Order: sequence, then structure tokens, then C-alpha cells
Amino acid sequence: MGRAPTYLSFIVLGLIISAGCSQAEWEELFGMGNSGKQPGSDPELASDDVALRNSIGELVSVQGVALNQVRGFGLVVDLVDSGGSDGPEVVRGYLTKEIRRRAEIGGNNVSAVDLLDSYDTAMVEIDGFIPAGAKKGDRFDIRVRALGSETESLVGGRLFLADLKIYAATPSGIIGGKTLARAAGGIYVPPFTRNGRPTDNVDLRSGYVLGGGIVDEPRKIRLVLNDPRHSVARQIERTINSRYGGSKKIAEAESAGFIELLIPEFKGRTQRFDTRRLLELIIATPLSTNRPILDEKADKLIEALDDRDGNPNATALALEAIGKPVIEKLTPLLDSQSKTTHFYASRTLLRLGEREGAIGVAEHAHDAKSDYRDEAIIELGAATDQFVAGEHLERLLVDEDTDIRIAAYKALRKRRHPAIKTYVLNKDNMIMDVIDCRGKYLVYAQQTDMPRLAIFGKNMIVRPPAIFPGKRNDGRILQVQLSAAPRAKDLTLVYTNKRTMANSPPLEAPLNLVRLVRYLADTPIKRDDGVTAFGVDYAEILDIISAFVETDTLKAKFVVESIDKRAEQGLEREESEF
Repeated sequence: MGRAPTYLSFIVLGLIISAGCSQAEWEELFGMGNSGKQPGSDPELASDDVALRNSIGELVSVQGVALNQVRGFGLVVDLVDSGGSDGPEVVRGYLTKEIRRRAEIGGNNVSAVDLLDSYDTAMVEIDGFIPAGAKKGDRFDIRVRALGSETESLVGGRLFLADLKIYAATPSGIIGGKTLARAAGGIYVPPFTRNGRPTDNVDLRSGYVLGGGIVDEPRKIRLVLNDPRHSVARQIERTINSRYGGSKKIAEAESAGFIELLIPEFKGRTQRFDTRRLLELIIATPLSTNRPILDEKADKLIEALDDRDGNPNATALALEAIGKPVIEKLTPLLDSQSKTTHFYASRTLLRLGEREGAIGVAEHAHDAKSDYRDEAIIELGAATDQFVAGEHLERLLVDEDTDIRIAAYKALRKRRHPAIKTYVLNKDNMIMDVIDCRGKYLVYAQQTDMPRLAIFGKNMIVRPPAIFPGKRNDGRILQVQLSAAPRAKDLTLVYTNKRTMANSPPLEAPLNLVRLVRYLADTPIKRDDGVTAFGVDYAEILDIISAFVETDTLKAKFVVESIDKRAEQGLEREESEF
């Protein structure tokens, strides 16, 4: 029996429930706790006496570095006869109140009952993780899952502007608290397995809003003194602000027992990397400003790094925290035959602004046998005022190793390099990066942080014969049919209007992949000579590319970022290719 759509697609609504902090504390990163292990090569400063001696880390432990898990319920709209009206009564009651409240504020005459009973909407469960040190405006991924049994698919839906709060379930309903963040955006239902493989076994009742959470309330990190004293707390506050605060105060001694940290803005870089790096430096920072004492400590650290004694990462951080005076002492280590010593000496010099450090780090980025290759690429991407870093990353865009090419692209993207041209398609639908480089054709798709597609090779084309979708078994309703006979000069496009289910007449679409993606995914604009784009969602664009690669119509490697448990928690992600 068919459903009668009501086409209610304009309510801005949703909510999230906060449920405290994850157990996976970043304290493990600083060697100051055993509450959980984070992936990656993070330092354990407490295990290295020379690095930690007479530093802030010797006096404090770190709190507030957990991922803050948020959960809740919301309303997905803009579905077409694929939603449902059932779900928990407590959620329905809350949403009814919210719809009425927002309708009154906006002056809209909207029936909450009609909206919730519509098959064009669906009540969903929402969860996500606000990162440690998150600043106002930072974004994070959220996951949505349909409630009740009636909803068939969330494909094509949108979670509209939502207040993300601390909520609690009570016998009388759901009560709200302080707003922590907001959420909005298109639902991404990936046409792949969690490891990035194409599949017909897709759960159409769940999906993601990539980068859909927007932080309203910045998260502070706290340094807790092991031996509370006002004089020490104030000394730590002064040291941090003078070294890392710039024009803004980032540390405040709230009491004798702790210092609050507010992570500043780091324009052009990822929040996660800079939060971690700043905390590492703060922990390694010496309290003494006495030059003979600092010189003595630097000499011991140089000796430890040269002899590979202790934790080289912690030793290098301690040298970096001392600052410019270590440059002259550290430069001779660039001649070391030890790759470990050479890398950490180079990294420290690079972070202190020395060109020789950038060149040294680049050696590891180009060395397929170096254990520090991945980290070196990240360092080159984060380097400031180092033109040579961009030159080396651009060379890596044509590396034989696909993972290295992708890592170099991500690092180069942070530097706003002219080799990458960026298109924002249909506002929040997706971002497309076109990388002007030689080498084998490659397409890389993100499934976390934001819907973002990278095309390595601006002249990549679809080679007829071509067909999409072919045989499908996942029940997904598609907006696009594409085909091309052998030796055709264009693709033939038939577009299906999801509201009326009417098909367009056959239209010409370009074979060039960059132009094709723009034609399909950008903002629809109707002109006298036709429609300029169709607003096709990100998941379907990836589906098209995947199908063309699988049939060898598109002679390129297609790599899709994996969605695994750590990715959902905002931690490091793996890549998989097919």
C-alpha cells in the first residue's frame, strides 16, 4: 500500500542529549594517568625524568581532555514517503513542545501533529562527540538513527538547526539544560561498508551529518596541581600566558588547586593537532627562566637525544619548550646517522622556525624506509613561514604510495597551496578539491569531518561505454541515471525529481569528472538554456564514482575513508582502497 506524502520540509528542529565524558582520557597522552589509551605516537613525558624535570608537567595532572559524548533525539525532514510517525512517546511529546515553541517564535502556523504524523519526517536518535579543547564554532560529526519501525530510509533527508544541550530523561518527560552546541545538515547514508567497500547491504535507516555539530560553548582544559599552592598556580599561569598566550590570556589560576586553559584559535590547521601540540608544550615547559639552569637542561636533553636515551619524543618536546636558545646546540644533530635522532632534531628546528629543520623533516617524508614518514608529512603541513615545506609536499602528490599521496594532499590543503583548487558545491552539500598534478589518477573521499572529495588530475574523464546505476539491490532511491554508448562524446543524464518522481528528458552531461561532479552536485539554477546543476547529494556522487571505477569506465583508484569505532569518536582514522 502506497504512502501519501505531505511534503512538510521546512521545520528547523532537533535536539541532542549530553551524557557526560568518555572514559578515554587524553591523560595517557601525557603519561599522567591510566584511564584509557589513545591511538598514535603520543609522548609519555612522565616516563622521562630529564624531559620532565623542573617543568610544569612535574607539578600537575591534566583534566578535561576526554571526548564529551552527546546523545539525543531530533527530527529529520525533507524525506519523501520514506519516514514514519512512530517512536517513543516521551520523544514525541518533547518534539511536539519544541515544534510549537519554534513555530510561535517564527510566526509560523504549523501543526506539530501533522508534522510528526507525516511520512516525510522521521524521529531520530542522535549521538556525537565534542572534542577536547573545542572552541566556539568548531565542528564535529554526528550520527543519526531512525526511531520506530515505520521509517524506511533517511536518504535525502536533513536534520535542521538543532539545539544541542545537556538533557535528562525523567518519569515526566525530557528536561533541558544549557546549550552546548547546534547541529544541522544533510544526512549522509554511505553506500559503502565501514571499511570503504561498495556494498548492497546498506542500513538506510541510519546515517551521519558530517561536521554537522557546531560548538557553542568552548571547552576548557584544567591543570590540577599535585600540591596545591597559590604561588605555584600563579607562576604557572604567568609562564603559560607569556609563552603561548600572545595578545590573549589562555591560562587562569582559578584557585590554589588548578589552572583553567582555553585553547586559542589556530587558523589554517586542524583543531586536534594544535590542541595536542599546545598541551604537549605546556606540559614540557620549564618554570625557571634562569639562563644557566636552562642551558644545563638543554645540554642534558641534547645528550639524551644524541644517545637515544629515554623517550626521544618527550626529549624533543622539552627542547622545543626551552625555545630559540637550543637552536645552536641542536643543529649538529642534523648530521646524526640515527634516523630517530635526525628526525626529532629536525622536527624541533622546524617548529622553531629554522629552514634546516624543514629540509631535514622533508628527508623523512621522501624516505619510504623511514619510520617517521607519516609524521614528517603532517609536520610539513603544519609548518609556518616555510615555503620549502609546500614544495616538498607538492612533490609527494605523485608518490607511488597511494597513502602518501593522500597524506600529502591533506597536509598541503592546510597550506592553501595553489596546486589545490577548491569548489564549495550547493552550500553544505560537499566540497570538491581538484589537485593539479601528474601521476596516476586517484579519487579520495572523506566520510568524516565534512563531505569532501579530492580528485587527483583535473583532466580525468569517464570513458564510454558507461552506465549507472546498473543492477541495484539496496533499496536506495536514486536521483540520477547516467549512460553512454561506445565512442559517445557526452554522458546521457536522466534526473528524477524526488518530489514528483517525474523523469527529466535525456540531458547531456560532461565526461570530464570535475565538470560532471559540479554539474550534478552544485546548486540547481534554472536558466533559459536549461538547468545548470541538480544538487545531487554527496552519497550518490560517491556511488556514481564507485560504480564507474568498478566497471573500469573511470580508470582511477578510488579510496574511501573508513568509518570505524575510533573515527566515530573523533580519533585517528584509517584508509582503505578498492
